[in-house]
Amino acid sequence: MVNLNSNRARQDVHILTKVFIVLITLLAIFMVPLVVVSAKNQVTWKVKALQAEVDREAVREQLNQARDSHQAALARLANESSDFSQRLASMEAQLTASEEARRSMEDDLLASRSSASNQGAMNRSLSKSLQASTDLTQGLVSRVGELRTRALTAEERRVELDEALRDLNSRLESAVAAQRALQEQINLLKDEKETAKSRVAAYVARFGALDDQVTQNTDGVAPDRTLDATILDVRRIGDRTLAEIDAGSRDGVKVGWVMTVGDNGIFIGRLRITHVDINRSTGIITLEDSERGLVEAGQRAYALLGQN
Repeated sequence: MVNLNSNRARQDVHILTKVFIVLITLLAIFMVPLVVVSAKNQVTWKVKALQAEVDREAVREQLNQARDSHQAALARLANESSDFSQRLASMEAQLTASEEARRSMEDDLLASRSSASNQGAMNRSLSKSLQASTDLTQGLVSRVGELRTRALTAEERRVELDEALRDLNSRLESAVAAQRALQEQINLLKDEKETAKSRVAAYVARFGALDDQVTQNTDGVAPDRTLDATILDVRRIGDRTLAEIDAGSRDGVKVGWVMTVGDNGIFIGRLRITHVDINRSTGIITLEDSERGLVEAGQRAYALLGQN
C-alpha cells in the first residue's frame, strides 16, 4: 500500500512537473513577443516623450504670445475705453447744446407760426401785385420784342455802314497814298523847275535873252490844277515837234496850257497845248535840247497849279 501510494505520489509529482514545465514553456513563448513589443514601445514612448516636450515648449510659446496679445488687447481696450469716455463726454456736451438748440428752434417755430398768418396776408397782397407785374411784364416783353427787332435791323444797318466805312477808309487810304505820291512828284517838278530856271538863267547869261518868237510861243495859260500825264506819241515836222499825251478835257486840260516834260528828273522841254480832246491832248514842244535828250514816247508831262 505504501509503495502504491508512493508510486502514485511520484506519478502525480511527475505529471505536475510536466504540467509546470509546459506552463513555463508556454509562458516563455508568450513572454517573448511581449518583451519585444515592450522594447519597441520604450523607443516609441521615448520619441513620443521628446515630441511631447517639443509640443509642450511650442504650447508654452503660444501661451506666452497669447498672454502678450491679451495684454496688448487689454491696453488697447483701455485706450479705447478712455477714448470712448472722452467721446461720450463730448457727445453729452453736444446733446446738451442740441437740447438748447431744440428749445431755441421751438421758440423760433412758435415765432414763425405767429408770423405765418401775417405772411399769408402779405402773400395775398403780393399775389395781386404779382398779377399786375405779370401783365406789365407781358407788355414789356412785347415791347422788348419790338425793340429787339429794331435792334437787329439797326445792327444790320450798322454792319452795312461799317462795310461802307471800311470801303471809304480804303479809298481814303488810296487817295492819301496817291496824294503823297503826287506831292512827291510836285516836289520833284519844283526841283526840276528850279533846275530849269537855273539853266535858263545860265543860258541867258551866256548867250543872251531868247528871241521874241520863242518867248511868244512859250507863253500860255497857267494850269488851274496839278496834273501828271504820259506822252503817247511824238511827231517831228520840219523844225516843229508835236507830242500827244493821255489826258484830255475830262481831266481838265485846256488849250494854252504849258506843261513841263521830264524824264527821271531831267528837264527835257516844254509842251504848249494846242488841241484838246476828251481823253487826249496835243501840243508843241519847245526848249528841246539834244544834249539833254529829245522828247520821246513814255516820258512824263507835268502841269503845276498856277505855273506855266
